[in-house]
Amino acid sequence: MVVAFRLMAVMVALLASSLSMAGSLSDDPELDPAWKLITDRNDIQVYMRHRDESRLKTFRGVTRITLEDEYALAALLEDYPSFPRWLHFVDGAEEFNREGPMLRYLRFTTQLPWPLNDREAVLEARVEQSITPDFEGITVFLDNRPSLLPGNDRYVRFPEMEGIFQITRLGDNQAQVVYQLVLDPGGYIPAWLANVLLRDAPYFTLERLRRIITRAEYQNQYFDYAEMRGPGRPPHLLPPRTYLYGNPPLAPLVDLQPEQSNPAK
Repeated sequence: MVVAFRLMAVMVALLASSLSMAGSLSDDPELDPAWKLITDRNDIQVYMRHRDESRLKTFRGVTRITLEDEYALAALLEDYPSFPRWLHFVDGAEEFNREGPMLRYLRFTTQLPWPLNDREAVLEARVEQSITPDFEGITVFLDNRPSLLPGNDRYVRFPEMEGIFQITRLGDNQAQVVYQLVLDPGGYIPAWLANVLLRDAPYFTLERLRRIITRAEYQNQYFDYAEMRGPGRPPHLLPPRTYLYGNPPLAPLVDLQPEQSNPAK
């Protein structure tokens, strides 16, 4: 019985952390009393909220990082083989289709100890960038799309998953990172155990992200689909538009598309 419980605990921990990113942008813990702070350590706050329509709770991690080269974020998110290094317990990640850089389709896998079945998630990743006087940031919305790939007998597919991964400029080369998710791992795992262990996923993912994003291989790169600051941006381009750093656009820019991002390219 003890061994079975431990195997279940390991499985849920793996599943919880295999997805990085959920919810609504209005879900600011400072404004919404439904969010309850459950842990605050190492400058990472983790909040929890219960949704009436779900048997599962939503967990949200928030931290701040120094981000002098904003393109490092894009470089990290393009590097799918590295996802297991910072997404807690992720075994594999791949992009199996895209409709452009702002709309991609991903598959995540997690290996579990025998005799438990491995899990997988099939997701739509929609990227949005906004530059307004009140908010400058990039948000990745993850939505469950289990029907996009045929089933695989080796894996149990997540029946429910929603996520958000968001970077917000704060000025002085500082950024806020939010990682929020709710998921149902499927199978016979009880909801109470999933909820207990899901709360650790935002903490470990954000703690690893803060370290890996500073690695040399992610610096001095450039991606033309995002309006970002960094030394890899070609010098012939106009400076990126930003209110915080002294180059405001003529009007707020919301949900930027690639052709809007760099008008001088």
